[in-house]
Amino acid sequence: MIPRPCAWGLHMDDVFRKRLALCPNLPSLPGVAMRVIELGRDPDVGIADITQVVSMDPALAAKLLKIANSPMYAQRRRVDNLRQALMLLGLNAAMTLALSFSLVGSLAGGPASGMDYPRYWRRSLITALASRVIGKSMGLRRLEELFLAGLLQDIGMSVLDVALRGEYAAVLAQGTQHDALVRAEAGAFGADHAEVGAWIMEQWGMPDYLQAAARNSHATERSAVVCGDDGDDDDDDDATFCACVALASWLAEMWVVESRDEITARIGCHAKALLGLEAERLHEIIDEVGTLMPEASSVFEIELVDSMRVAAVLDHAREVLMVRNLQIIHEAAEARVQAERMEERARVAEERSRRDALTGAYNRAFLEDSLAREFELATERGWPLSIAFIDLDHFKRINDTWGHQAGDEILRRVVELLTRFVRKGDIVARYGGEEFVLVLPGARQSAACAMMDRLRSTIAAQPHELDDGQKVTVTISAGIATHMENGVACVDVSYLVRNADRAVYTAKRNGRNRVEVYSADA
Repeated sequence: MIPRPCAWGLHMDDVFRKRLALCPNLPSLPGVAMRVIELGRDPDVGIADITQVVSMDPALAAKLLKIANSPMYAQRRRVDNLRQALMLLGLNAAMTLALSFSLVGSLAGGPASGMDYPRYWRRSLITALASRVIGKSMGLRRLEELFLAGLLQDIGMSVLDVALRGEYAAVLAQGTQHDALVRAEAGAFGADHAEVGAWIMEQWGMPDYLQAAARNSHATERSAVVCGDDGDDDDDDDATFCACVALASWLAEMWVVESRDEITARIGCHAKALLGLEAERLHEIIDEVGTLMPEASSVFEIELVDSMRVAAVLDHAREVLMVRNLQIIHEAAEARVQAERMEERARVAEERSRRDALTGAYNRAFLEDSLAREFELATERGWPLSIAFIDLDHFKRINDTWGHQAGDEILRRVVELLTRFVRKGDIVARYGGEEFVLVLPGARQSAACAMMDRLRSTIAAQPHELDDGQKVTVTISAGIATHMENGVACVDVSYLVRNADRAVYTAKRNGRNRVEVYSADA
């Protein structure tokens, strides 16, 4: 696992930082680069000032002229002199590009270096190109700043190579892939080259955005990008800027490693996690980076990637990212199916928790909650609420004669009949033993009586065949009570239940197998 970039304020170990600071051969900025940085701090600087500085370095001037005529700035007419080039590029872009060219030309590593500098600068320049392309795709305007940030995000490697040449050579030998190098650096020094790069740029007095981009260059998700001094990211544009450089760094790795399958697949994940980029948009970015490589290679005089390798990498990236995209779609579909299954299991589990295990009717707890809710609604809206209390007649005799299993089966069949008769939205609940309650929202007393009488006669006329072939007939006694009928209301829900219960006892006293309506006079 790659270490997350250090948050601002959590710097390198003091001992290690002092060791770097006291190193006699620590890299320093070239004169032109220092002058460009000084100009950047001057609010009154103009094109004439930067022209004067750049003209003192013919090689630098030639490169700026060349890039002004490159496809990156595709103009209809050719730019023929330095002033025109700088006018075309704009002050900020001109200064940023001048700094880029100056640094690439000066920080090249010595002959005893343990680092592969051609590979290092290839990766850095590809990161710079990719940062610019990704930033443009994200709608950012600071494209040259992105280019410079991408170019310098690995500058800490050069610092470590120069300052700790022998020790760093041993670290470099542990692996060529970037994530392996980061782990090795952290193990050897307690900090990776991203932190070292941010530190050296702070010593050089370079802009904060360059330090932030270097510090966050190994991020793999947006939440890991930290841009503020206090660890808070209040400016989303700054976070997007750093995320563009981080993704570009991962993208560059695809062009310099030999085995690309794993890194290309990971880039698809990082693009989504850092910037929300889908595979199709990432394809377009990779294609544009490949298109710009020959011109950048010519301008910076660095051999990047030959045309055959560019085509091979592009084809490989399309294939891997397409497969990865299909895999993500498949995984998303599987996750959706799994979520639906879990939701269904949760729904079934919740439904079971509401039901009586024996009969499948709603249980007493659900009845009480639902009845309280319906009672409140009926009271507020003024509509009737009827309930029917049902008791199976002589049910103890059935259990004693045919056994409890037969009694249980009869209870289940009675619930099936009750459920068949009620309306959608009515509630059939087991109150206890052989007692059941029907909750009939919106039903007037007369309608409840008519329904219950049909139900009573159906149950009485339906014999229940037991396992041994014998047939048993059961009857019910039912009591009905109504709330909000003709202006008559119960004090609370317990009175409604009590009234229906009293009506059942009236039905039993009057001979059973009948329906009675609660009357205060009964």
